[in-house]
Amino acid sequence: MGYKSEISKATRITEAEGFPEVILIDNFNACNLRCSMCDHKNMRKYRRIQLMSMTLYRKLIDEIAEKRPDARVWEIFFGEPFLCKDMPERIKYAKEKGLTDVVLNSNGVLMTGEKARAVIEAGLDALYVGIDAATEETYRKIRIGGDFNRAVKNVLGYRDLLQKYGRGGQRLFVQFVVSDINEHEVESFSEFWLKEGINVKVRPKVSWAGLVDARNLKDNRLVDRKPCYWLMRTINICANGDVALCSVDVHCRVKCGNANESSIRELWEGKLKEYRKMHNDGRFADLPAMCRECSDWQSAYADYLLADTS
Repeated sequence: MGYKSEISKATRITEAEGFPEVILIDNFNACNLRCSMCDHKNMRKYRRIQLMSMTLYRKLIDEIAEKRPDARVWEIFFGEPFLCKDMPERIKYAKEKGLTDVVLNSNGVLMTGEKARAVIEAGLDALYVGIDAATEETYRKIRIGGDFNRAVKNVLGYRDLLQKYGRGGQRLFVQFVVSDINEHEVESFSEFWLKEGINVKVRPKVSWAGLVDARNLKDNRLVDRKPCYWLMRTINICANGDVALCSVDVHCRVKCGNANESSIRELWEGKLKEYRKMHNDGRFADLPAMCRECSDWQSAYADYLLADTS
């Protein structure tokens, strides 16, 4: 995968009807790193660091279990899950309710063996660990405040624990977000992890709706714009219940209701539906400024390299 986003690959634009196919739940929105391709360091300008109440969390899971138990449920929207002390309990609740695709994304630095085993035994379906580098030197430029060797060790440890304590179908991926800093390491990164029996996800960089520089994206005025995958298929629920416009609206700058007051279905069929219609109709000029000017839809795809574990 090259650094420049390949718009032809951004094909997942069919609208999820009636209920979202992907739900991001902001169980805990703190993070231990300050990565160069992320704007988490500015979160407090927009919303506070907090833990989602179990009352709200259970309300969300109960509705998903009733309406679409096969939806992909990310247990973190914009934070580090291994800072959330009761994450295993939350995963277990979702699995006991019958959800079939409960996943986490992590930077892996805090993922001790004890914490890893806890989420595996809770039933986590997939873990994605973002490392984004094949060398410590490149890692330091991207994952600010992280520890390359510890992250690598922890992922290998998770693999071993998954083999020992996991059930069939539980998966592990390492992720590589391609940028001008690390593009030269995509191949060596993939080779290393595949040899270790671990799946690889490679995806292009996003700007988080204009918050960080992403020179891989083209000016919307120079391309044939498509509807955005994240708007068409996903709902993003912050720790306080506020619903963000989409998955790159990480600071919830465009609020689209609150899950304490409305059901997921009502939220999906409310203001979010109006914005989806604007996308489908090509009325991009009518969108809120953040969405109107955003080019992140161009990066809504990924390449998956699956390890041979036979």
